[in-house]
Amino acid sequence: MADASSLVRRRRQARQELAGARTQMRVQGSLGVVWAALAASQSADGDDLGWTGWAWAVLAVLYLGLALASWRRLRREEARLGELVGVDLVPVTEAVLARLVAAALDGADVHEVVPRAAPGERWSPEQVERLRAFHRERRAGLDGPGREATWAVVEVAEDEDRVVGGARLRKAGEPGVLEAGLWLVRDARGRGIGRAAAEVLLQRAAEAGASRVRAAAEGSGALEFLRGVGFVTVADGERVVAERRVPDRT
Repeated sequence: MADASSLVRRRRQARQELAGARTQMRVQGSLGVVWAALAASQSADGDDLGWTGWAWAVLAVLYLGLALASWRRLRREEARLGELVGVDLVPVTEAVLARLVAAALDGADVHEVVPRAAPGERWSPEQVERLRAFHRERRAGLDGPGREATWAVVEVAEDEDRVVGGARLRKAGEPGVLEAGLWLVRDARGRGIGRAAAEVLLQRAAEAGASRVRAAAEGSGALEFLRGVGFVTVADGERVVAERRVPDRT
């Protein structure tokens, strides 16, 4: 599924632009200082700069001007990087999977993270392997054998990008409907991260062509959260689920 608007990707690009602007500024500034020094040495040898002295002076002005322009670009990129903070969903590559597993072990209960795990179960090597296998088997996405896609929830801050949970979408039996799931580590709850992650998940559903998203409304806390992000409860056979229409991509 497309993630061209990914916050993490845009922040990575901004960092690259920032590094490029910083390198250009240093190189151009250094060259400008060298040419200025050469022009000054030529002037010290006599009253007339001569054509070489003037050439060096012109090059000094040119490169120092370019360094100033790069400095201005550097400040713009620093400001843009400072604005690129929030919550994002990123594909669960092997590197990301290692961070996701570590976050789950440190900050969540097994039944909150591992499908079909019962409340009260403890983390074990078998449960950890089940979690790894779950995400690996779903890398093919919604069109793969599992008909499900998963992401790591990443809190994007100025100092670091931290994996704080997981999210998923699965094709339901009804056309245009996707089932959603979301979990967060304990210290990420109650800070608006869940709401932001839910909105990004709805964007992913829109990119996949869904018209509605459903989620299990198990427990008063989950139901309260889902209602807070615009879901309403509907009957689905003998169970009650929460449902929300997917916003138009346009």
